[in-house]
Amino acid sequence: MSGIAILNAMSADAARDALRACCPSGRWSRELAARRPFSSASALIDAGTGLLDGMTDAELVEVISRHDPIGIDPGEDRLTGRWSRREQSGVLGGDAAIRAEFAELNRRYRERFGYVYLVCAAGRSAAGIRDDLVRRLRQDEEGELRTARAELRGIVELRLGRILEAVR
Repeated sequence: MSGIAILNAMSADAARDALRACCPSGRWSRELAARRPFSSASALIDAGTGLLDGMTDAELVEVISRHDPIGIDPGEDRLTGRWSRREQSGVLGGDAAIRAEFAELNRRYRERFGYVYLVCAAGRSAAGIRDDLVRRLRQDEEGELRTARAELRGIVELRLGRILEAVR
């Protein structure tokens, strides 16, 4: 049975819990689970990213704040932590000086914007992510929220694909 068929067959609560691993928003996961059945993985991704696009800025900041900070090892004790660890392997695999630099940049980012720096880190190098973080520290608040929304979209697209693999 395909991942999409399994997701479609789950109870509403089980589907909501599975989807919440892709985006830590109760409303998003409830609404997406309620839209089942999905005809395909792309239909699921379109619906999920459409719900993200409809989030208010306050909802977006709340969701972003629930993500693991880049460069901080989230551990292996939960599915999202394992995914986050895998996605940011380019940073976590770096030396202590790189991790210390990320800790300082994360602190400055949180101080400036009030939430966690969010980046779709999968496949990106530590240097590339660091350069992105430094660039984004110079953005105005409106521009940064647009950028953070786009990064969240990338993370959710990636994780929706992973959840379909995980439920097989």
